[in-house]
Amino acid sequence: MTCANNWRRNFIAKSNRLAYIKNQGSCVHKLLFLCDISFSKSMMKSLPLHALRCFECTGRRLSMKEAARELHITPAAISQQISKLESRLGVQLFVRSITLTDEGQRYLQSIRSAFRLIDDATQALTGKMGPLAITVSCTVGFAMQWLLPRLSSWEVLAPDVEVRISTGNRLVHLGADGIDFAVRHGLGRYEGLTAECLIDDQLQPVCSPELQGGGAITIEDLRYFTLLHDEHRLDWALWLQAVGAQDGDGNRGPVFVNSNGAIEAAIAGRGIALVRESLVKEELTNRRLVMPFGTKIKSGIAYYLVYEPTTLAQAHHQRFRDWIHKEAADGMGLQSHQ
Repeated sequence: MTCANNWRRNFIAKSNRLAYIKNQGSCVHKLLFLCDISFSKSMMKSLPLHALRCFECTGRRLSMKEAARELHITPAAISQQISKLESRLGVQLFVRSITLTDEGQRYLQSIRSAFRLIDDATQALTGKMGPLAITVSCTVGFAMQWLLPRLSSWEVLAPDVEVRISTGNRLVHLGADGIDFAVRHGLGRYEGLTAECLIDDQLQPVCSPELQGGGAITIEDLRYFTLLHDEHRLDWALWLQAVGAQDGDGNRGPVFVNSNGAIEAAIAGRGIALVRESLVKEELTNRRLVMPFGTKIKSGIAYYLVYEPTTLAQAHHQRFRDWIHKEAADGMGLQSHQ
């Protein structure tokens, strides 16, 4: 029993190393590194590749039924292969309702990284490597106002890597849904994932030049204008409090499901929107929008780039991560547009 426990601890410790593989050298070099695990050749042979594939697919999809459909076998066969793998490892990988244990989560990250390297090496060897692609999940508003206007610089930097954008507000399971990166508006707490702050600039009221007219709009005048909200309706109340408005009702006005709707309504002269400067940089530059007030406020939430810990093992993923952070940093250096 002691020997088995020692092997188990040694195996988990070595598996954890795989999650930190850097993208250096050729695929062959990486595969050799993956094989540098200090248990015997007989133990390596005792780990069935088919069982590992069943585990990786089930862990990625968190569904034996979906894994069975992907691998073209029955759910019963999936269950049998996972049981066989757990028996060989001496570790429980799943609990009831197909939830990964802590050991299973760590092992899955290592196994997924290994399978990605094997797939890449095989495709490169057989000459069947398709065009490189990166799939990004974000809201329609973020895609329209921020990401799409900047993609031309990515195309110059990496013309051989295609960026695919999946829009929507629903939560996604990155691996199961084929998502490489997600941009999320929140507090940056996403269990089991890497979350890096991307955009955290200030909120500023904007409106069309026609709505502002020839004169300045005062705080007292706001009661005569429609306030446009995105899904974060409390932002206007916070802004009114910051400027010392005594009787301003920050809850009035229509609510849009994303910032893009509020911005388009502001451009059309339907009211005043409270948005991040970085999302309306182009509109401010060409004066489709103006800033009627100088007061800006900090929001309690920000845009985060979210991805799985093993994502950056691929060079084009690392390159995209570096590029989007640079674009975000450059966009923070906004000029005043009055």
